[in-house]
Amino acid sequence: MIRTIDVLLFDNVNLLDVAGPVQAFEAAFVEGRKRYALRYVSPDGKPVIASCGLRLIAEGQLCERSGSDDLLIPGGKGVDALIKDATVRDVIQHRAACEGTGRLISICSGALVLAAAGVLDGRRATTHWSRSLDTRKYENVLWDLDRISTSDTRIFTSAGVTTGIDLALAIIRADCGPRVALAAARELVVQLRRTGGQSQYAIHLAGQFTRDDNLTQLIEKVVTQPHLDWSLEALAAEAGMNSRTLSRHFKRDLNETPARFVERIRVDHARGLLSEGLPLKQVAADSGFGDLQRMRRAFHRRFGIHVSDYQDAF
Repeated sequence: MIRTIDVLLFDNVNLLDVAGPVQAFEAAFVEGRKRYALRYVSPDGKPVIASCGLRLIAEGQLCERSGSDDLLIPGGKGVDALIKDATVRDVIQHRAACEGTGRLISICSGALVLAAAGVLDGRRATTHWSRSLDTRKYENVLWDLDRISTSDTRIFTSAGVTTGIDLALAIIRADCGPRVALAAARELVVQLRRTGGQSQYAIHLAGQFTRDDNLTQLIEKVVTQPHLDWSLEALAAEAGMNSRTLSRHFKRDLNETPARFVERIRVDHARGLLSEGLPLKQVAADSGFGDLQRMRRAFHRRFGIHVSDYQDAF
């Protein structure tokens, strides 16, 4: 059975917030047939201009009863104007209140549109890290800006831009099973599931712009293989420099010590594994902590709570 999705277009929308997830849905086939039908709508049914300058044509107007199953709300600079549109808020509230399986899916700062409509109150949600100040306007939302994506009943949010693809693949997996999701991921040449949070990828990106290629390669290896032995000596040997020089380079390019960097990577990796419901001992081992006690201490240093409390909260 085909599931229909309305994709909201508006002036100054981020094109990747639209293109990423819709291409994932477009790549989902079950027994040779498309699983999703996409319909593009705008607040008034008229064409819009994306933030990159591309003109996008809407097929219809956003409305309460469109006959579609889901509504996808991308982000972008235009979100600030969109949240002031009372008609858009009314449509979102109506769709959230309707019984059934209809979903609200936000990409990047599109979560702020959901928050403005009040449908995220009391729910976990995420959005792009650069919007952290804007989230403070919605105190009733349980914001977790280090999450790649969140799902709460029929409402989904993602951190932004390429994480819209991650969220779409997660939805495809839930709807169609892992084989269909994996085939879609292969079509897009992306990972089926990324672990860790936004901060991990911020660190990874920062590592690509260090002044030293050896340090860049070391950072990439720690991010992708946190379970290896990453003592200061092992890190220095991998980077081809002595411990003091390595520490100085970390301070210069990442503003933290090598040990602190490794712990942050391991904690982020552990968070992703915890979300999959794996046993704590396995999470500790796979993340490179070696034993559960070391992982507990690291979580307490980073979040001020124990691992079990973190699981209960998130």
